[in-house]
Amino acid sequence: CYQPSTSQVPLKYTIHRTQIPKVPLRFSWDGVDIRSVVDYVDPSIAFDVDDADGADEDAVACEHNIHYLSQQDFLYGTYRIRECGEYIFTEDVLCDFNAPSADEERSDEFSPNSIIDDRLFWFPTEQQAAEYPGLLSYEGSYSLGFFAGMTIESDNVIINLNGFQFSMDKRFYLQQRFFSLIEMGAKPFLPHQGASAWGLTEQFFPQNVEIKGPGELGLSSHHGIHGNEVLHAHIHDLSIAHFDVAGIGCNGCQHVTMENLVVGPQNDNIPTLGRYTHSRAFIPRLKDLNDRHGDKEIQFYGREKTTVSALCARMVQQMDMIYFHFMDGVNYDAYDTEWTAAAKLYKNPTGWMDGGSSYGISINGQGAAVVGIGTRTGNVNNITVSNVEIFGIFNQAQEKIKFTVQGGTSRGILFDVTDWLAVVDQIEDRDQTQYVGDVFT
Repeated sequence: CYQPSTSQVPLKYTIHRTQIPKVPLRFSWDGVDIRSVVDYVDPSIAFDVDDADGADEDAVACEHNIHYLSQQDFLYGTYRIRECGEYIFTEDVLCDFNAPSADEERSDEFSPNSIIDDRLFWFPTEQQAAEYPGLLSYEGSYSLGFFAGMTIESDNVIINLNGFQFSMDKRFYLQQRFFSLIEMGAKPFLPHQGASAWGLTEQFFPQNVEIKGPGELGLSSHHGIHGNEVLHAHIHDLSIAHFDVAGIGCNGCQHVTMENLVVGPQNDNIPTLGRYTHSRAFIPRLKDLNDRHGDKEIQFYGREKTTVSALCARMVQQMDMIYFHFMDGVNYDAYDTEWTAAAKLYKNPTGWMDGGSSYGISINGQGAAVVGIGTRTGNVNNITVSNVEIFGIFNQAQEKIKFTVQGGTSRGILFDVTDWLAVVDQIEDRDQTQYVGDVFT
């Protein structure tokens, strides 16, 4: 640690070795004396051997710090683990954070993607901003909503499924398309990567994590278990199934043991395409756009003038049609132009993953496994896999023509690429190509 000098003159201090603080041994490395697991210890380093007994005291404290988890702990948002100990499930748990009430759903005016009221269904509320920061400021761990059922933000944590199932409710699965049941860490990505700005505060990469069964990690719109830069993890005796992307994903992780696992099948009835994911993530921005600029007029080439609020309302309407179709079984007239447009943009015709990533287990190098897949190999080692069955992995990647500006790929605010074929009239005569658009673009 250092304090930057306020003087322009270089300062140099000479002190005797005895004045340097001793390095405590209280924080051992997975129960092993840290001096025995590193490659080199400088002879000038002095260890505080009298402090070593403190490690045993910490271990005893964590061992006796037991938390029993029930559905009540998962009603209003991500369960954030911020102290060591064992967390034991006592019943099956469904994640359906901040869902509309039964009375709200029965209302004839119910809109699952409404941007009219202050409350946005299935998102953190304004009152929860301190606990789940980022949604309305567009920067923070929860800037894309609830990204996990539970987060591990402490070292020395045991999660014990205890024979129960942990999964997403079907409604939440449709509406929160970016989600891991268990996130080993405080954020889903490193701060400067991924589809949002995750913020530079509250970063945490846990050490000494155990996730164990018997039990099942069930329905999830992304991962069963996910983590970045985890050090020493043991995942065992679990069934992980019905995920969209991967059963387990770990980026830049070291000393990870996975054993006695059944991973699969992956979902082959995924209801929506990736654009619905982007549209749901865009809802807070859409509300802000509507609130601040809704009455302003806008005109596209070859069309009549309209208002910003009318465009926002049309996007919400098409998203609602998708929701009611999948959740309530509503069928729309095949000649309904709004339904035709919504189905083209959002509905998954095959049920298979349409993106480029489907895994049972993904062990990636440091950084996100979304760009240059397979090229990141650094900072990952000592991965052990034993008695693991992986089956039922599906993928139907759809190659898209991208739109470039000055040689670079044109991307949206969520790092999304425009589906060029879907938003233009034709590409045979590119000099005459006209933008047609959809409710998202």
